[in-house]
Amino acid sequence: MSIQRKKPQMGSIDSFLSFQDEKPDTLHSLLEPYQSQEYLPIHIISKLVQVVFPSSSTLHSYSSEHVIIKVPIRELLVAPVMNWQYNRPADVPRCEDIAQYMAKSKKPVDTMIYISFNNKKKSFDVVDGIHRYTALMIIKEKTQHLDFISSNEFGGDMTWLMNSYILLNLRFNATEEELIGLFKALNKSNPIPELYVRDVAKDKRQWIETLTVRWQNRFKVHFSTTAKPNRPNVNRDRFMDLLSDVYDKHHLTEETKEKLETLLEKENTHISHNVPVKLSKAIREKCETTGCWLFLYSSEELLRML
Repeated sequence: MSIQRKKPQMGSIDSFLSFQDEKPDTLHSLLEPYQSQEYLPIHIISKLVQVVFPSSSTLHSYSSEHVIIKVPIRELLVAPVMNWQYNRPADVPRCEDIAQYMAKSKKPVDTMIYISFNNKKKSFDVVDGIHRYTALMIIKEKTQHLDFISSNEFGGDMTWLMNSYILLNLRFNATEEELIGLFKALNKSNPIPELYVRDVAKDKRQWIETLTVRWQNRFKVHFSTTAKPNRPNVNRDRFMDLLSDVYDKHHLTEETKEKLETLLEKENTHISHNVPVKLSKAIREKCETTGCWLFLYSSEELLRML
């Protein structure tokens, strides 16, 4: 059975607080005296961790504001967790692939997720690991209303996964500059769309995200989850990089942003009328079927052409 692609919801702050209200020590009551403060006082941090992750244990402490803990996955998935504002949104098809692997391999989730407590939002930001976290949320949402013992698309009972532990690299009172530095360092081996560290203007980012989803839906078979897809395919993140570069190249603004899609359509049509001679039959037939010719060229070539 294939997975119905539905964007999973992050851990709800309201639902978490409602759950926590059943306990004598709640996140809300713990943080209420410090609402007007930019940073949390050191002495409440360990208490906060125990309130949110009651079954956790500290494996290593870099400082009183930076620790590595192990926590049951079930507790992570009910905690107030959001995607960090500068992080790319989760690529849902990729998350679904990860979810299938996690569930069917029956292996422990041998990974670490980097999160930072956001004092203003009273929630944890995922700085690195949003795809793994989202994959776990997909499994939780797909199985929580089913009979765990019966067969389902994830291969049966998932309680073993929810009860297993995951490592969290947890920061408190981290500055924006510190998190951006961490973000860049963690992604050196797997480059992220430069859009998220170079330009955080919401209008540009939102338009590029919208346009990317539109092209993904329109030309699904051309979007690959691999890091270096073969032509005529493209990686979603590299496509977003391309859109960002073209956006800057033409000095587009909120008022002129739709020119970006016009440029893509025009170049796609131009390539379809000027197909490279040395092209395999399989590639030609795929492009003829979908109507997408753009990704016969690399992002570097397309940037010069657009």
